Amino acid sequence: MKYNVLLLFIFGCLFAYLSIPVIGYGSAIAIPTEVLSTLYDVSPNFALSMVDIVTLGLPLLALLLVFLLISKSLYLKDKAYSYFILLTPFLALHLYFAVNTFSANIDNNTLLTSLPKYVLLVLFVALFSTHKKPSFS
Repeated sequence: MKYNVLLLFIFGCLFAYLSIPVIGYGSAIAIPTEVLSTLYDVSPNFALSMVDIVTLGLPLLALLLVFLLISKSLYLKDKAYSYFILLTPFLALHLYFAVNTFSANIDNNTLLTSLPKYVLLVLFVALFSTHKKPSFS
């Protein structure tokens, strides 16, 4: 049990480390003006949230899926909450970034637009941890 938690935490640190270039490349993606202006007319926060989910949330979700599948193939799951250990270093790192950002510039719009991608990752881990393995017997 202890080694499973330790290995999941190491995978989580690796996921947090690899998330930095993924976010860097995702932030460099250019969104066409037509798409962004159409969404911006509905709601500015909604438009920025959707762009954040598409350019950053989905690539992070794909990277997280790789680590979740590796940990599942190595049978590292003892309890349902074990997969959240994989996500903890990532969330701690980005909480640190958020605290530094908000201490310099207090803006609720930044929190509203970036929060959905983190909620997406947490919900995906929750769904992945409750997924039952099919039995073929």
